[in-house]
Amino acid sequence: MGNKILVVDDQPGIRMMLEELLKADGYQTITAKTGKEACDQAVEHQPDLILMDYKLPLMNGNEVLTYLEENNWHRPVLIMTGLSHKSIADGIQYSFVKEVISKPFDIHELRLLVSNTIQS
Repeated sequence: MGNKILVVDDQPGIRMMLEELLKADGYQTITAKTGKEACDQAVEHQPDLILMDYKLPLMNGNEVLTYLEENNWHRPVLIMTGLSHKSIADGIQYSFVKEVISKPFDIHELRLLVSNTIQS
């Protein structure tokens, strides 16, 4: 198996679709449906990339990012959001956040972004 990617989304359909898509591209996937679960999975599995929805139950995206920062996270994170892209992107000041992706997203563009992010 290739690189590990943690997929975090509270919507089961999106989570499963991304998991299948990434597995088809040769990545090992781990999933989480809440911000708290994302933090636990990140620490336990140390994924090479986190692909995370911003609006999550239990801990929102900003709380997860703060947790990662406090735990010296250095791997890339891609944020997905259905909220205003600009308001989220302007508010994120973490060097490990490489991109904010608006939902709905183009699957082909997302695959390219994941590949380019992991390779850099």
